[in-house]
Amino acid sequence: MTTNNQTILVLANGTVDDVQVWITLGATPGCIQHVSDLPFVTTIVNDLQGYFTLKPAQPVFYTPPAGKGLNGNVSFGTPPLNCPTTDWPKGVNVAEFILNNSFQTGNPQETIDISAVAGVNAYIKFIMFEGGAWNYGQTDEAGHLKTVTEFENKGLGDNVGQVGVYPYGCDVCTSSAAPPVCPGPPTPPPHGACQSAAICNVQRPASTAGGRVLIRFDGWSKYPRG
Repeated sequence: MTTNNQTILVLANGTVDDVQVWITLGATPGCIQHVSDLPFVTTIVNDLQGYFTLKPAQPVFYTPPAGKGLNGNVSFGTPPLNCPTTDWPKGVNVAEFILNNSFQTGNPQETIDISAVAGVNAYIKFIMFEGGAWNYGQTDEAGHLKTVTEFENKGLGDNVGQVGVYPYGCDVCTSSAAPPVCPGPPTPPPHGACQSAAICNVQRPASTAGGRVLIRFDGWSKYPRG
């Protein structure tokens, strides 16, 4: 399913109900900058943002043209929010990605993660297929990078220790430098319950692009979970 060694983005709904999916692109040189290029997006808000309804068991796929990257994030039920609202009292988490960016200088990395910095409203899972191996920046006793083929977030206060996830308020993974300032954060947890090691990003050399990166919606988060 790989075209010109481009990594394919797949969006899937693992529940039994329809879900609204928002896609927000980054204005990154060399990357797609018109959400209308994604054929499944039905409502265009602006060049960089739009949404559509994703049905259960009907995944959608997108492969950028050869030489083009894909940078942005996916959120469920709402566009990304920095602070909780009445509708989303525990805030909103997003699935972030930059793919097919081998055109960048230096040693570019395809990078994916789940940001729960501003809260958690959804259970999101990444599953990676084929292409080069993905790692989370840690090494084993032999000095080899530890690889990963899937990761997911948990509820609002349960993401410390989760590979590929920025916990609530932890905008630099292992600490809180400048998280969103809100009138009142979700409770729990307090800001500052961060990762002890820099495991929030999952990456691989962009030169090994290919295969598929699947982002799956697995339901709405509750606190406590239940």
